[in-house]
Amino acid sequence: MATGSHDRTLKRPQTGANAPKLPQQKPEAKLAHRSVPRNWRHKRTGGLSWSAIVIILIASGGLAGAGWLGVQLIVNPQTLLWINRLLPDWIPIPVTGLKPPQTLDDIRRELMQAGRTPGDMLPLGKNISVLDHKATVSDVLLPVLKRRSHCQSDCEQIVALRIYQTLPTHQRETRFQLLDQQTIVGPDESFVLAPLINAGDANQGSTRSLPLMTLQRFEGKVPTQGVWLDLSGRWLRGDSTIAYGQVLHYNPSRVHLHQMLEWSSPVGQEPLWRDVTGDNKPELVIDQTVGMEPQFQLYQVKPRNFLASPLQLEPLSLLEPAIEDDTYKNGLLLARSGLWSTGLQWLQSVKQRDRTKQWSVAAQAQMALIQLHAQATQAQANKAWASPSQQVLANLIDGRWGRALNVFTANAENSLETTALLKADSGRLQSRVDAALRLSPLQRDVRNWGALLIAVRQGRNAAIVWLKKQPGTTMTEIARVTALIARLEAPLANNASLATLPPGQLVGVADVLTSINASAWLKPKQHPALKLDPSQSWYRVRVAGFQDGKRWRVNEPLGLPAKTSADSLWKQLGLAADPPLSIVLWLSDGQQQTVSASIKAVRMNAGKLELLAAGDVLAPSIVKPGTTFRPLAFTEAALQWQNLGTMSLSDWVQQQPAWTASALPTLVRELKRSGNLPPNTPPTWDTLESLGMGSSPVQLATLTNQNQPDVIVTIDPDALNGQTTKAAKRTTSRSRTLIFSSAGTLLYSECSTDAGLTYLAIADLGNGGGSTIVANGSGNYSLLRWSTKRKRFE
Repeated sequence: MATGSHDRTLKRPQTGANAPKLPQQKPEAKLAHRSVPRNWRHKRTGGLSWSAIVIILIASGGLAGAGWLGVQLIVNPQTLLWINRLLPDWIPIPVTGLKPPQTLDDIRRELMQAGRTPGDMLPLGKNISVLDHKATVSDVLLPVLKRRSHCQSDCEQIVALRIYQTLPTHQRETRFQLLDQQTIVGPDESFVLAPLINAGDANQGSTRSLPLMTLQRFEGKVPTQGVWLDLSGRWLRGDSTIAYGQVLHYNPSRVHLHQMLEWSSPVGQEPLWRDVTGDNKPELVIDQTVGMEPQFQLYQVKPRNFLASPLQLEPLSLLEPAIEDDTYKNGLLLARSGLWSTGLQWLQSVKQRDRTKQWSVAAQAQMALIQLHAQATQAQANKAWASPSQQVLANLIDGRWGRALNVFTANAENSLETTALLKADSGRLQSRVDAALRLSPLQRDVRNWGALLIAVRQGRNAAIVWLKKQPGTTMTEIARVTALIARLEAPLANNASLATLPPGQLVGVADVLTSINASAWLKPKQHPALKLDPSQSWYRVRVAGFQDGKRWRVNEPLGLPAKTSADSLWKQLGLAADPPLSIVLWLSDGQQQTVSASIKAVRMNAGKLELLAAGDVLAPSIVKPGTTFRPLAFTEAALQWQNLGTMSLSDWVQQQPAWTASALPTLVRELKRSGNLPPNTPPTWDTLESLGMGSSPVQLATLTNQNQPDVIVTIDPDALNGQTTKAAKRTTSRSRTLIFSSAGTLLYSECSTDAGLTYLAIADLGNGGGSTIVANGSGNYSLLRWSTKRKRFE
């Protein structure tokens, strides 16, 4: 195939010692010593030297652009076609050496003679003729194909791209002027495999180039500057297909085609343009997810000082924080370690309390990239997996440590599958554990997983030694971890009976006991006598609900016989030896204190089930007679707190105008009813924002089993700029929570129908119990679930 002096190769720039060196002369010298046709140098007005031309163009392209231009004028005379556009009409530069215009048959014949075939022409849009700078013509891109040897199917690869421009003609057959041609070289195998290969693997892939087979324009919402193209190929490796390719940009004003980047996707996804950051400027998203580990590369279009191709794709990085804030930096650390959802919550908290207005466009972009990953991990964690180990992994990846423990301890088979999962960890799970404990070292569930990871690699003793070095470790926690490690080691045959029992799922209200009557409690025969460690306290737990294996029985008769043995109760409740229990107490400022305990005995008292537990001591200063909040007790399999992201009411109102129009009048009416707003307050957002409600927290949670999440709004009376009435202040100064549907319908109101309750949190009840409101009322706890039949929480 005759390519002439204008043939160029489109491949990755080389760097380092092997990079090609340009001659170290000034641009004028590089052009002067070449044999340039005489009729290129002067025209009409006495002529213009190449030095003068380059000096003129330095102003628009800089030194680097002028250097590139000097080389192009030597090796690719067609560059003069668009340079003429930059010069005044009295300085035209005639171009010689162009190939004669051709018809499609001429082009096909030429390529066939060279052993190539033409692909389908790709329109690049209308342009101004580079020959006369007046006529409107069309630019087209022609792939040049070559058949691969020893190939069975899909054998034609793209080896060159030609840029043609149609010629104005009155002839029946369109003629095309060749403007540029670039040789195409595919990415190296090692580059394509990079997302799949660990740094320590012996086989990092070869340097052979993989073929590029398909050329297409990006469609949809793409940047408006020029034409964006995707040159791609696919590689079947084992049972998976890896997609790879190059992103090209065509600049019609310079008739220039430029490779912007190479890409590969282990999940076989082509790159796509989408507005991720919310600035109405699309970013290029490349999906490099491997297995259940999401990994997205995000590129933003940025300007650069390069005459022929003034744009570049700049990767969005999470290494450097966009703002100087410790919480923000910690959020990035969590995200880089794979805890995307947790990291997102940290960044959202920074944005919500941003009183200094330092939140920037760059910070929003970093948060958007983290949110893109968090959406993927959350979707995986919410999915029902057939394999227990996949269920455990999905929860661990999303930072749902407690829920992952529930699956692990559900039965012996789950435990053994999880053992294999932990042994196969390449370091990603360990990285998550390390990051979580670095920022919050007292997270018990995280420490449990840290100990399990050490146990599968170094044994039980090493895990216990590590656990004892953690701050605030208790004997109860050590006993709990020892039992968990035993599940890693136990053969399946020895746990056959365990596999048939549902895990204990109980919720109730706890009281601190100063002493007990051991004879009043029932314990299994094999259990030791009821004795208390000096560092612990006794707790009585009055069970409010439990899972009977078929459904949750909450706030209703439990249906247990009055006279039954401890062994029978133990089995019916799904309790193992010393089943662990969490005891949580909400403080007046909304914070929680959590201690660990274990169930030692049970009894029926006036038809109600009670548990006796021994555990760590709650701080005496917060356990006072007549306190509003009492400790809530639950087994790990029963309850898992939902980590809800928080935004300000002001942000939510701006994002959801339809919801605001529906919910705002109801919100104002309810706050008037509770005395938190004066009776004459108009139901407008400007009014509420002026009263200080813009900073009120908003959370989203799926409570009514609809496709869209419900909206939880909490109003602090102290933040209403003194609008709370005197009567309301005398009654209570507590926060009021209201819950609306996604359409703005009121579902729950502590200003009226639910005035006796105080919203605390949203939790998932285990084994299909669904999302539940945990609320405090009259010294007791209520677990409220949505009734589809009655259309209310009960």
